[in-house]
Amino acid sequence: MSSIELKVNELMKGSIDIHMHTGPDIFTRSVNDIEAAQQAKDAGLRAILIKNHLFPTPERAFVASEIADFNVFGSISLNYPVGGLNVHAVETSIKLGAKEVWMPTFHSTRFISDAMTIPAMAKELPKGIKGISILDSNGKLLPEVFEILDVIAKNDVILGTGHVSKSEGMKLLDVVGSTGIKKIFLTHPMIEFLDYKVDEMKTAVDKGALLEHDWIICTPQAKNPTPPSKIADVIKEIGAEFCILASDGGQKINPPPVKMFEQFVIEMLRNGISEDDISVMISENPAKMLGL
Repeated sequence: MSSIELKVNELMKGSIDIHMHTGPDIFTRSVNDIEAAQQAKDAGLRAILIKNHLFPTPERAFVASEIADFNVFGSISLNYPVGGLNVHAVETSIKLGAKEVWMPTFHSTRFISDAMTIPAMAKELPKGIKGISILDSNGKLLPEVFEILDVIAKNDVILGTGHVSKSEGMKLLDVVGSTGIKKIFLTHPMIEFLDYKVDEMKTAVDKGALLEHDWIICTPQAKNPTPPSKIADVIKEIGAEFCILASDGGQKINPPPVKMFEQFVIEMLRNGISEDDISVMISENPAKMLGL
């Protein structure tokens, strides 16, 4: 075993992949909930969080946790199948154990407008579908968004910005401080259809967000994969204490999520990110966000 493999094995112990996709799903997934949990457990991880763009996952997470004897957490994405910006779906999911609430992802106005940057997902969008925005016609946050933020704050769970546009994301972050929300992810800010610049990411951090960097953007799932060195450069510029690494894995075209997570660690080591900084981003920061 090479020295870098030994480092990766050690770093994986106690780490958390806080963003992965598992089956069943309308998209073909490389693993189901239970397989993902068992593979993560075998690799020495402490926990995983599973995401589905169309349905809440806390019930599935509970079953996978029981079967694998491992920490699996669920979440909810606010797309059309749950009623979009539906505070009742958020409340119920949190009662069932959801640890993260994503603003619209697959059905956000921003994603739909540029969906071909991820061709495999674009195929599942109905023709003529109108996207979900979190803003009204005057560019202000909708009242139902404030209702949802209030529920997130009261339950101390994570707010993920999802796939909303930069302007929507920044307006969301502008109000988060006044809502009492303490756990915020700027979701894969470097993905092609969002493309936050370094100064914009710094502004998001100043507003209280952690930057969630996902390995998915470096893989063939993206039409134009991002070089890992670009993510490493951003981490060096902004600081590991303000970042988190996750796989966003589960696509059939890619290896299983745990292998994607390992590859992310390998590439960050190769691109000059220290073991201590990686540990902060894959163990310390996600543990704080999950309350572990």
